[in-house]
Amino acid sequence: MEEAGFFGIGHLDLSVSDVEASAAWYAKVLGLRRVRRVDFSERTMIVLGHDASGLVVGLNQHQGFPGEPFDEQRAGLDHVGFAVGRRQDLDAWQERLATLGVEHSPVADTEVGSALVFRDPDHIQLEMWWSKPSVAEPTLASHAEGVVERSSPLRVDETVQRLADAAAVADATVFATIDHAAGARSVGLDMPETQVLIVGNPAVGAPAMLAAPDLALELPTRLLVRQASPGDTGSTVVFSDPTVVARRYGLGPEQAAGLAAIVGLVDRALGAASDG
Repeated sequence: MEEAGFFGIGHLDLSVSDVEASAAWYAKVLGLRRVRRVDFSERTMIVLGHDASGLVVGLNQHQGFPGEPFDEQRAGLDHVGFAVGRRQDLDAWQERLATLGVEHSPVADTEVGSALVFRDPDHIQLEMWWSKPSVAEPTLASHAEGVVERSSPLRVDETVQRLADAAAVADATVFATIDHAAGARSVGLDMPETQVLIVGNPAVGAPAMLAAPDLALELPTRLLVRQASPGDTGSTVVFSDPTVVARRYGLGPEQAAGLAAIVGLVDRALGAASDG
C-alpha cells in the first residue's frame, strides 16, 4: 500500500464574529486577496488568498455565534504562525503593524528563532516567525553576496525537471529553458552541464513591477542549474537572493514576500529530490 503523506497546509479556516470586518482587516494587514463570498444557510464564508505562498484562508461567521472572544487557553487553536525568510523581515513587519495601528509585541529572539505576535479583530493570536538556520542548513547568501545556492543529488536535467514540476504545482510558469552546455558544444567548446530556467508568476511579479518598474530587469527569476563538480552526478541550483532584490528596489513587505516565494519553490523541489 502506498504510504500516506502530505506536503503542506491546503487552507486555514477561522471563525469570526464579523466576517466583512475581518476580511477587510486581513486584506489590509496581511495583504490577502479577497477571492469570493459564499452565503450558506448556517454561515457566511469569505475566502481570501495569499498569492506568494498559495495559502487560502477562509473566514466564517456562524449563526448562533455566542459572542465570546477567542481564547487560546481553551481546547482548539492556539495561534497561527506565518513564516518569514530573514530575521530582518520581522523588523519590517513590526514597522508595518505600527504604521497600521495594530497592537503587537516587540520582536522576541530565542535560541531557535524569532517571533512577532499580534491579534486579529477577534483576538485570534497571529505570529510572524523566523526559524534560525542550524549550522548544517544553507543560508540564503551561501557563497556570494546576494546569491542563493542549493545542492541537489540529481543530475542537471533531472533537477531541471523537478524545478519545472514544482513551478507547475505553484501555478508559476517556466517561460524558457536555456541549455548553455548545448550552446557551447554547438561552437566546439566543452562545458559542464549547465541549464537556466526562467520562472515567474504574473500574479506576483506584475504588482511588484508596477511598484518598481526597473524590477523587470530581474523578473522572471532565472534559476541556474549546473553540474556540481567534474565527475559528480549531483547538481547545484543558484539564483538571486530575493530579499536582496527586494531591498535594491525598495519593495514593501507584500511584494518582497511574493519574490521570496521562489526560495520555498526551490526547496520543495529539492526536498522531493532528496526523498527520491
